[in-house]
Amino acid sequence: MNTFATLTLDTPNGSFVFQDSEVPEKIRFGGAQLLDVQKMIGGRRRINAVGADDDPLAWSGWFLYTSALSRARFLDSVRREGLQCTLSWDALRYLVVVHQFHADYEKPFKIPYSISFEVIEDQTATVDSVPAVTPAQSLATDMARMGTLSNCIGDSTLNGLVGDLQSAMSSISAAAQPIANGLKAVTSFVAGIANCADQIVNTVASAVTAATAPLAAVASHVQYLISNAEGIMAAGSGVLPGLPASPTIFNALARANAAVQLPELYELRSVAARMQVNLPLVSTPTSAKTITVGGGDLFTIASQQYGDASRWVDIAKANGITDPVLTGINTLTIPS
Repeated sequence: MNTFATLTLDTPNGSFVFQDSEVPEKIRFGGAQLLDVQKMIGGRRRINAVGADDDPLAWSGWFLYTSALSRARFLDSVRREGLQCTLSWDALRYLVVVHQFHADYEKPFKIPYSISFEVIEDQTATVDSVPAVTPAQSLATDMARMGTLSNCIGDSTLNGLVGDLQSAMSSISAAAQPIANGLKAVTSFVAGIANCADQIVNTVASAVTAATAPLAAVASHVQYLISNAEGIMAAGSGVLPGLPASPTIFNALARANAAVQLPELYELRSVAARMQVNLPLVSTPTSAKTITVGGGDLFTIASQQYGDASRWVDIAKANGITDPVLTGINTLTIPS
């Protein structure tokens, strides 16, 4: 999870802010839409949306250091009392009840835990329009976050690899600018070199190819650092009779450092994986937009998409339909 997103559980007994290794790498949210399905003669269906059925919110993490047990017991008390709480992070907000909380007492300063919440109400504001974020913009945002995480981790090899990747990404940003919002026909001389769309695409494709290897190198080294840190955390840290104190102190410091770095490394791995997905998309012109609707009509959809209800004909032609009145659930192509 992005460390800028504060994960907070507001309870009647006080606010619990998850910290460091307590914060999961990801939280899955969403769920199903309850449907009343009526099957009719001829195979047609009439489907009425009944309401949202949100999945439980669940994750796991570690309580570490001297406050581990007391923090674990606080969440267990919230479960035992069945308190209604508000769980929030980033722009997401839910009214919840703790359904399950489990903690494994390994040591006074190390308690792995898992927790799940049943959602009473999703209090997050609905999003009725799709934010326009292109793959190139997403890569730029992730590149900035990767640089911040790399500096926090402080590994010289990682910093060098991220520096190489930043240079490659700068080339992509410059090359992709003419198609930042979808490939357009170019009539003027672009950057003194390209004066047609094909040349722009070729330039972007070359820049994307050049960035593939540096990105793979970053992802590989991050996984190496994660494996090392997890190995350090898994190793025993007890004091053995007859052994000098120095190795024991060194091992304790190494474990503390690994515990601090692991959440950042996990996030960095997620950022690199997302960049690997988005990187090939930069050189591909934006495909036709699709939307999924339940019932309705093409007049309303055209008015929402274009501000012009008469363009329902364009949507109808793109989808091979003639009746503007829709039944059931349909995925429609919205031509530009």
